[in-house]
Amino acid sequence: MKKKRYLFLIAIVAMTCLFPCQKVFANEAYKTFTVDGNQYFVESQTGYSAVKAINRIGDTRLSSPSDMRFGKDGNLYIADTGNRRVLVATKEGDYLNEFTHEELISPVGIFPHTSGKIFVADDAGKIFVFTEDGALEHTFEKPTALSFGQRNTFQPTKVVVDERENVYALSRGNNNGIIMLNANTPGEFLGYFAPNVSQLSLLTRFRRAIFSEEQLDKMIRAIPNSAENLAIDDRGLIYTVTTTENEKEPLKKLNLGGTNLLPPNFAFLPRSVAVGEQGNIYVLSELGFIFEYTEEGELLFMFAGIDEGYQRNGLLGQGVAIDVDENNHIYTLDSQKNEIQIFQPTAFANKVHHALSLYQNGLYVESNPVWEEILDMNSQLDLANKGLGYAFYEEEDYQNSQIAFRQAQNIEGFSDAYWEVRNLWIKDNIVTMVIGVGIFGLVLLSIKWLDKKSAIFLSIKKGKEKVLRLTLVKQIVYIFYFMKHPIDGAYGLKKENKTSGFAALILLFMTLLVYISEKYFSGFIFKRVADGRFMVAQDLMLFFALFSSVIICTYLVVTINDAEINSLQMYQGFIYCLGPYLLIKPFLIVISHVLTLNEAFILQFTNLIIYLWVFVLIVVMIKELNSYTVRVTIKLLFLTLFTIFISWLTLFVIYSLAAQVGSFIVSFYGEVVARIENF
Repeated sequence: MKKKRYLFLIAIVAMTCLFPCQKVFANEAYKTFTVDGNQYFVESQTGYSAVKAINRIGDTRLSSPSDMRFGKDGNLYIADTGNRRVLVATKEGDYLNEFTHEELISPVGIFPHTSGKIFVADDAGKIFVFTEDGALEHTFEKPTALSFGQRNTFQPTKVVVDERENVYALSRGNNNGIIMLNANTPGEFLGYFAPNVSQLSLLTRFRRAIFSEEQLDKMIRAIPNSAENLAIDDRGLIYTVTTTENEKEPLKKLNLGGTNLLPPNFAFLPRSVAVGEQGNIYVLSELGFIFEYTEEGELLFMFAGIDEGYQRNGLLGQGVAIDVDENNHIYTLDSQKNEIQIFQPTAFANKVHHALSLYQNGLYVESNPVWEEILDMNSQLDLANKGLGYAFYEEEDYQNSQIAFRQAQNIEGFSDAYWEVRNLWIKDNIVTMVIGVGIFGLVLLSIKWLDKKSAIFLSIKKGKEKVLRLTLVKQIVYIFYFMKHPIDGAYGLKKENKTSGFAALILLFMTLLVYISEKYFSGFIFKRVADGRFMVAQDLMLFFALFSSVIICTYLVVTINDAEINSLQMYQGFIYCLGPYLLIKPFLIVISHVLTLNEAFILQFTNLIIYLWVFVLIVVMIKELNSYTVRVTIKLLFLTLFTIFISWLTLFVIYSLAAQVGSFIVSFYGEVVARIENF
């Protein structure tokens, strides 16, 4: 028995020695997300791991810190607001130096310049410029230039400086934009740069359409949101973030003209922004999230989150600043926890960064195998599909390039690849196509000749005439005549009973099918919804709500203006006016599968003709059915549009009030239940 035990122990020791130990990592306290080609959030592998929290700089703790940046020397410069100082520390958190001054009251922004100067924004109303040794070199106070504005405040909160030592500062309570100062000529105000545009609500837009400017100023003034933070890259481009829920462009990348170079993004309530060595943009949200974007504004990772009191690494209490070192390690500053957290990129993130570097440098072919590895790890990272599409395109593998761009939902890339695929197909099949068209033409001529000699299609023609004599069929095909002769068509609708409610219902159903088909089954380039996303019930409700409101509002308007028709005739008239849409749109849906963006004007021009045609038919229909003049008809159309707008606005207000009442009832019920349970 003992011998068996010894053999068992020896076997365990041998297995331990033969098989190397593997490191086991605990799960992060947060999840990591990215977005797919349809801009939906999907969970991803962990991009960054929280590896360290710095609670002390030397022997002291931070006190309500407000800002943090890396200097050219690789050290951290921290605006330690509560202690009225600027701290200098290594990346590991070791104390190196500190700057203090009797006039330095509330340092909230800091920027170490490549020249060695340290610019510090003081919320008390100054910008201090320190030398590398900590000596005060200069102080910027409120500009005296008239263009600055005597009533405008100068309470600097954040500051950055370009290579020419032009100072860009944000001021609390100043909504005119970024303040530009000349550091080489102290006190010179260069102007305001890239102010935010005021966001107008639907109600405010309605007021602007109704009231005069003088009345509007007394009622409401639209004040733009001021930026919360800013950063600058090596090319002198300015990055700003605006912490407002209704801000349409929370993250901006501004060129020298103040134009935003980024598309709409997902930076929820951003608080701070930084730019990495690769041009990637890092944003820290007020909600504790960290976002990493490419230099084009495509989201790579979203991770971290708010700490609800569990004191777990990777979660933030009140994040106020973010920066990144040369190794893509992310540093966040937390004013609530008074600490700095360090996030290290994982192997997956490093691979993404490597592929992205090759891609941004135009090395598409070299990035191909790296993108394929990334897709093996995460098939939902559509940035990889996009990179793979460009790699295949450079290799002239247009078929696979088209597939990759389709998976990435990249319309521009798909169009370019499809253009090449189509050209190759036409080149290979042009002779066959010409011969086929010739044969088809000869067959048609032969059939016509045989029919003329032998009347082989006589029975089919009689059957067709018999079908067309059916009342319902005649009423449906009357739409062709109505399209070409709207005046006579309106007379036939009103006086000769050429239409019926049932025939109009069938045509309405066919129009609805065309509308659904156009939305979901057009070519990928021109389709308005993402692949696999169907909201048919919502589309049906919207279609019938819009159609019903148009008919009802039009009938109400014409009724109070001596209308000569009833509601049924109005309903039929509107449906028959949709003839161009019903009969031409199906052909556009078909050809949308063979067109690229280069031929988009064909669809656009044809759609313009369709909608103009429908509009003319509606004008003629209303005029002829009610014996109006052209002037009266146009006036009633504008009244109808206004009525539709008011009706939808009223429904929106009722819905909002009902939603608030419902929310109040639910909250009240929950409060009552909670009190009863605690009683």
